[in-house]
Amino acid sequence: MKLSVSSYNKFLQCPRLYYLEKVLKYKDLTPKPWLTFGSGFGELMAMVDMFGVENVVEFIPNHIPDEIKAVHAEYLIRKWELQYGKNPQPVMDVDGLPGNEFEFNVDLSHEVDDDFELIFHGFIDKVYEVDGEPRICERKTTSDPINLPSAYWNRLDFDPQIVGYSLGMSMHLGADIEHGTYEVFRKPQKAIDKLFDHKGMEVPLYREKLLTGLCEPLKRDAEMVARRGYFITQDKRDAFLSDFVNTAKQIESLTLDFEANGPNMEKWTRHHHACEMHLPCIYKPGCATDKEYEDIQYIEKED
Repeated sequence: MKLSVSSYNKFLQCPRLYYLEKVLKYKDLTPKPWLTFGSGFGELMAMVDMFGVENVVEFIPNHIPDEIKAVHAEYLIRKWELQYGKNPQPVMDVDGLPGNEFEFNVDLSHEVDDDFELIFHGFIDKVYEVDGEPRICERKTTSDPINLPSAYWNRLDFDPQIVGYSLGMSMHLGADIEHGTYEVFRKPQKAIDKLFDHKGMEVPLYREKLLTGLCEPLKRDAEMVARRGYFITQDKRDAFLSDFVNTAKQIESLTLDFEANGPNMEKWTRHHHACEMHLPCIYKPGCATDKEYEDIQYIEKED
């Protein structure tokens, strides 16, 4: 079994959701424009790491066809530059490869008594060095306010991602990685921040307005870029490893039961008659009724 932090989180969030997407291979095809925006910034900042701010700003129009989003991208990179300087922390070479979008695979089979193969898999946005010490950095985008006392940072305190990646890279390198960093970019929202209202404006004028307003305070004192460091103790890594392995065992047990006895949806949910999902879920009509998942719009099953 190959298990990532995102799949681990998905199972903890809703075992049935994990079952539908990872075992039965259903795909949620709903349009997700925010993912393009988020992954676009991850790629742009990886390029900033390698080539610097100015080269990336020149490249943005070719990378982001939507002119308004391209302006937003330039604004956020300039905001990052204003707050943290032109040059990010240098990317570390890992096994002769640059530590941007670094992929690791760690064999944890011995942690499950070799009952089955368990590979801890992940992609880390950035592995970098400070005074010769390896560190990890994850980049996120959100629509929520990201000033440091905000609820968003409180939620990140309970996000196992940075702890899991610290564990994975510590095992990969054979040396403890105790420091992690979250860099967060807040997606511009014209409904909240007057600075980002571009109604009726030509793109060049809108760009000038944003770049002129780089230092202007925004409504609700909302930050656009923020960075926060985390110290990751061995206790946290040990707790994550224990939870990760136990979750993998649950998944393996349910998967074997499925293969032997056929699908039993009740075993893949904690409450048989109530959905724990706090966010809208495209699979709900199939879970709550007898409707076939294939008949739900925007759901497709892989061959």
